[in-house]
Amino acid sequence: MAKAKRGKTNLTVKGWRGSCPQCSRTGVRLLWETKGEDDKNIKICKVCDAAIRNKAS
Repeated sequence: MAKAKRGKTNLTVKGWRGSCPQCSRTGVRLLWETKGEDDKNIKICKVCDAAIRNKAS
């Protein structure tokens, strides 16, 4: 299992924990990127990323 989004490596990413702009959950890891409404990259939580990927399939 990949460890890219677990452990101490998260601490080096600036703004890795906060509130998700898509679902407004607080205190979650924001390590997944997607295109926002204005075609800018935004960081979202794991649950929102999975929902977007499942809709695409």
